[in-house]
Amino acid sequence: MVSPQHILTSLTRIVHPAFGIDVVNLGTIYGIEMDGDVVTITMAHAIDDPGVRGQVETAIRDGLRRRHPELAAVHFDLSNDPPWREDFITPEGLLQQQNPLPADAAESVTADEIMDTLKFVIDPEVGVNVVDLGLIYDVDLHGTATVITMTLTTPGCPLHATIEEAARRVIETRHPAITDIRIDLVWEPAWNTDMITDAGKEQLGW
Repeated sequence: MVSPQHILTSLTRIVHPAFGIDVVNLGTIYGIEMDGDVVTITMAHAIDDPGVRGQVETAIRDGLRRRHPELAAVHFDLSNDPPWREDFITPEGLLQQQNPLPADAAESVTADEIMDTLKFVIDPEVGVNVVDLGLIYDVDLHGTATVITMTLTTPGCPLHATIEEAARRVIETRHPAITDIRIDLVWEPAWNTDMITDAGKEQLGW
């Protein structure tokens, strides 16, 4: 059974063509309701241009039907209350805005590009991305499959599922050619502050 949370997660893969930000972190999704196999999305449009609005709605319909083929219909309840504003963009959306997603994402990708993409994943406890924090140990790429070897600042970190999901989501969004993502969580070598990059230390004010 598809839940509103499943739909919300899938919507983070839908990138607005004018902003290069996914529609969730752009702040345009106001609500999601399920009625059996029919989903109704309450949303605002960030741009009034009919052509762009049509692109966004088509991308959402196509994306949801592709990820959730059991859906019978995708409906929109367009809202202008409150009207969308730029301050609705989330911190993750602002990071995406610094390096907007291209409308025609490349079919091929390198391990270095995946590593750069993981810089969009912020450790919520520290406020620094997982790459500059030194949590990513390796990115192994084989065709359309990638294995991310990473650790966390502490073995008992309660946010591991959140960080792993964010890593999967950002890779899927920015690199649609990658169809198989595996994240191996390891504890050897144990993380320590020496692994933080110079950029990470600057962010921490060290």
